[in-house]
Amino acid sequence: MRLAIAIGAGAGLIGGAVAALVLSILGIKGHEGQIARAITLVSHTVHSDGLVRGWLVEVVIAMAVGALFGVLYAAAGLRRESAAFWATLYSLVCWIVGWFAVMPPPLRFAPWAALKDPTLFQLAVAGLISCLGFGAVLAGAFTLFGPLQEAKRDARVGVGRPAPSNGALSASRR
Repeated sequence: MRLAIAIGAGAGLIGGAVAALVLSILGIKGHEGQIARAITLVSHTVHSDGLVRGWLVEVVIAMAVGALFGVLYAAAGLRRESAAFWATLYSLVCWIVGWFAVMPPPLRFAPWAALKDPTLFQLAVAGLISCLGFGAVLAGAFTLFGPLQEAKRDARVGVGRPAPSNGALSASRR
């Protein structure tokens, strides 16, 4: 369990940096034509407009979310082969939860409002891309470094079975 939490927190650190980089690159064009970086909207959660605070908020939240994925990964007994699927699904769920629970009230429920407002649509796409980037780092970390729990189970199952035979020395062929 500790290994999975450590992998999740480490992947969250790197994934948070990837997500913050994506949000720093992508600009959101406002109604009056001004362009704002999406990462500055993350810093609004701590009542700031700064780029550095946005990065710090993104990385700290990503580390916590990555560690939570590590807990879920270990508790569910997932295998390395399925880590990419579950990390991608987890990142999509994080994006949805972010819109409904974490975003400030004027932007909450923006996925539906994004269909009518191009600014909110740009913000929704930027958030989705950053969450998928985070999920890709999480998937890579757990695929490469995740614990091999399934291999132990396969080894124990094979102990009680007889070795496979091609039938050449079986009693019925003599």
